[in-house]
Amino acid sequence: MADATGSVIIGKIVRSESHVRYTCQVYGQGEIAEPPEPADYAFGSFVRVPLRAGPARADATALPPRADIREDGYGAARLLASRPAGPRPREPECWAVGLIYDTILVNPAFGTLGPRLSNDEQVELFSPDYLAERAVLVSILLLGTMTLERGGEGRGMRVAHGVPPLAPDLGAEVAALPEADVRAFHHFADFAAPGGTRPYLHMGYLPHAVALDNPLLPLAMLRTIERLEEMFPENEALLSIVKRNFAWRLKVQSAG
Repeated sequence: MADATGSVIIGKIVRSESHVRYTCQVYGQGEIAEPPEPADYAFGSFVRVPLRAGPARADATALPPRADIREDGYGAARLLASRPAGPRPREPECWAVGLIYDTILVNPAFGTLGPRLSNDEQVELFSPDYLAERAVLVSILLLGTMTLERGGEGRGMRVAHGVPPLAPDLGAEVAALPEADVRAFHHFADFAAPGGTRPYLHMGYLPHAVALDNPLLPLAMLRTIERLEEMFPENEALLSIVKRNFAWRLKVQSAG
């Protein structure tokens, strides 16, 4: 299943370990019309998650619209609905860009190997509303943001690498990042050295990705570098240096 921009929807955010590490539950059969294929959430894939634009929704009934209470001439209180507020300015559409670096398979039935009255086929036939508790979870590391800006001359995309200032909300849908957006996320002009106004290759998320203590993150970064080598063959020399650095880091970690 694809969203409004044509990206494949993978799942939804169900948990966070920190401001930049999140867990996504992949949609399975029966949850959406077209569940994602395993290749859509493979190790080293780029994804995007909408960032929170307002306060988090409470787990309770929404409050009614604000109203003003006034007293009439007889001392009785009247409930007067407040005037609708003016149109709010349209906020830019902003997504966090992340990288899948781990996969977890959840099976609560593991260990309950005793006899059952019904097998899986009978449960599906006689209890179609039975909730399957098995799930696929993927871990996501946020690497930066992409913000859609609308102006008088059209639409533009503003890219930033590093820790996003805002956090995704629980239940936010995770979608695969299209190839064109992966390219745009790594090749843009920031009006600073070394490129200035000329677009050049960016990997500004490397410092905070390296700082996290996870044995799979260097492997995910290596997969990313290999993918960038295919996208930007003109930067092969630079990327080979970064690749050797990560390969050396893996050897040091494995040696203890």
